[in-house]
Amino acid sequence: MVFDEDTAWVLWPEYFDIRRKRSQGRKVRRSLAINDPTVDLLAKAVEKLGLEYRIEKDKAYPSNWWDHKGRILVERSMPKSKLIALVAAELSRIQRS
Repeated sequence: MVFDEDTAWVLWPEYFDIRRKRSQGRKVRRSLAINDPTVDLLAKAVEKLGLEYRIEKDKAYPSNWWDHKGRILVERSMPKSKLIALVAAELSRIQRS
């Protein structure tokens, strides 16, 4: 599949941050969330899944506009909910090792 930035899924580190509430942007259950996720960790997880991606380090999560943690653009090869679940599981494995 050809990577297209205009149609790519956007993943923010805030989706996987255990310190955030669901209302603050966390998208995964606490058992899959991790401490201090970074775009580099997200990239590592997405790479292990074999997907194309791009890192944009100068971007900020809209409700956390002052903190530029960055974001990652991932090819649209599956529904976003499935992608988030797979990335969260991979992040948990990475953090445990």
